[in-house]
Order: sequence, then C-alpha cells, then structure tokens
Amino acid sequence: MKLKLLFISLLFTTVFIAGCSVTKEQAIDYAKETFEAEVVTEPKEPNRETELFSYFLPPGLNVKEASENNLILSRGNQIYLVFSNPAEDNFSTVNYEQDHAIEEQAILTETFTSEEAFSYIIVAPYDKDEYKVIVGIGGEKGTTISNKGNIRSSVETIIDVIKSVTYE
Repeated sequence: MKLKLLFISLLFTTVFIAGCSVTKEQAIDYAKETFEAEVVTEPKEPNRETELFSYFLPPGLNVKEASENNLILSRGNQIYLVFSNPAEDNFSTVNYEQDHAIEEQAILTETFTSEEAFSYIIVAPYDKDEYKVIVGIGGEKGTTISNKGNIRSSVETIIDVIKSVTYE
C-alpha cells in the first residue's frame, strides 16, 4: 500500500512539474511581453540612493555593493548588475550598440523608442536553461542571468530599478 501511494505521489509530482515547466519559446515571449508592457509604465518612486543617483529597490532585492555608477543587487542566488552613466541621456543608444555587438547569439533583441527614452532588451543563451538578460533605458542598464521560469520577473525587476534612476 505504501509503495503504491509513493508511486502515485511521484507520478503526480512528475506530471505537475512537466506541466508547469516553461519552454524556451514561452520564456522569450514572456521576456518580450514584459519588456513591452513595463517600459511604458511610470517609474517607481526612488527609495534608495548612492552618492550619484537615487533608485527604486524592489522588495526582496538586496544591495550587495554600491559604487558611484554601479550597483550589485541580489535576490537569493540571482545577481543583478546595474550600470548608470549620467553622461548619456535617455535617448542614448551607446549601451545598446555595445551590447548588440557583443551578444552575437541573442535569441531576442527588441528596441522601443518613446517620447521619453530609447529602451532595449537582449536575451542570449548563457548556460543550460539559463539566459543572459540585458535591459537598457538610455544611459541606464541592468543585466542578470535568469532561468526560463524566472525570466519575466527578472525583466520586470531590472526595469523597475533602471527606470527609476534619478540623478542628484
């Protein structure tokens, strides 16, 4: 009886996990959809500051290191790198041009220009089932390594931070 119950439990768990897994194509679609929806939203109100700029730190994200132009943030084992370049305005394409040239294996490259800023997202394979996610808005840029199932929240987190950057 216990063996039969264990077997049924394992079978249910396997079916549940398989049904909940995200495909590569779905992950890319989620990244693109999130990017398109989030870049047009209002920036979050800054709640942290460095010597050079203020920014919004989403709940659950921790500051591992902050320097004049850079932040290293973490949530669990996931690291987010944020680069701020006050010499570049909201319409700068410098970061995009550099990232686009470097990420030759990108599986998603999307740009968006509004009245407020030039924005982009690049997603490239990193490791087995992991992707390098880069999002930039003008002179602000965020990068992280994300698994397929976490890609949507990774894009949202980066945008929340970089879109909120204001200089003192």
